[in-house]
Amino acid sequence: MSIEDELIKLPAYQEYIKEYEQFTDTNKQTSLIQEQLYPSLTGNTLVGEDKINLRSKTLYFVNDKYFEYEDIIEEVYDDENYSITFFHLGQLLTGHKGIIHGGLLATLLDELTCRLAFINFKNGKGVTANLNINYKKPTFANQFIIIKCQIIKKQGRKCWVKGEILNLNKELLTSCEILVIEPKWVENLIHK
Repeated sequence: MSIEDELIKLPAYQEYIKEYEQFTDTNKQTSLIQEQLYPSLTGNTLVGEDKINLRSKTLYFVNDKYFEYEDIIEEVYDDENYSITFFHLGQLLTGHKGIIHGGLLATLLDELTCRLAFINFKNGKGVTANLNINYKKPTFANQFIIIKCQIIKKQGRKCWVKGEILNLNKELLTSCEILVIEPKWVENLIHK
C-alpha cells in the first residue's frame, strides 16, 4: 500500500477532511487558497524517498471575515484561522537514530506557521522575525505527523502564530510560537 493510500485511511485524516468540507460550505474563500510549494524546503527541496515521503495538501480553516485583512485581530477562536497538514517523515531526516532532527522540525514549523500568517497579510508575504520552539517528546521517523498552526493575534504588519507537531493520537510532540512580519520592503520578496 502506498503512503498516500495509508494517509487516506487514517481516522485522523478522515476526521479533518470531514471538518474541512463542512467548514468550506460556509467559508468559501478558504477553499480558494492555493499553496505554492516551490521554492520551499519542505515542499520541494527535502521531498523524496526516506526524506519527506509525503506532504498532504494543507487544509486551511480561515473564516471568510479574515479575508478583509483587518489590521488588528485580537481574539481568535479555536475553530477558525488555523491550518492542518499531514507529513510522513523518513529515516534520512533523523539526528539521533530513529528520531527526526530537531532542526527539521523547526523548519517545518517555520514554513507552515508563516504560510498561515501570510494569508492574513494583504500582500500575502512576510518574513520570520522570531521563532521560539519547545521540544516535548521525540518525533520518530517513518510515521505520520500532524502539524496544526493557528493565528494568535495580528497587529498591523505583525502576526503571531502558534504551531504544534502532533502524533496521530494528537499528543503534542513539539510546539512553537512565531512572530511573522510584513516588512516595509515586502514588494522585494519574490516567490516564483
